[in-house]
Amino acid sequence: MSRNAGYMKKLRKARVERKQCIRCGKPLSQESLIRGVKQCEKCLDYQRKRKLGQISSKVNTTYFYNRQYKKDEIKRKELGNFMVENKITIKDLAKEANLSQRTIQRILYTDANYTKKTKDAINNYLGKELL
Repeated sequence: MSRNAGYMKKLRKARVERKQCIRCGKPLSQESLIRGVKQCEKCLDYQRKRKLGQISSKVNTTYFYNRQYKKDEIKRKELGNFMVENKITIKDLAKEANLSQRTIQRILYTDANYTKKTKDAINNYLGKELL
């Protein structure tokens, strides 16, 4: 159990002892206490609507980037042509240079800066000074 889950479990238990709604913390009515319900009416309605699919949580997709690169957009033509001629894939280059595929893609398709360590790793594997 994660730390947050354990904390929430303790919080819900404390709210039950204080006769509060386990979700929002508002005091429970006498009627709901008699029925043995541990949530207020508003929280119960929310839970029912969520189960029916009327309420759903959506992921904000504005911060996700499209990483599907096109072959026409290669910025480092010399490196790209060398890889095509020698049949070296991005996956192979990343594995042999101990880098991530994302790093290789960023170097190949964008004008991203790279470290000296990255440059040396790629040039050592290719056996040629391309970067």
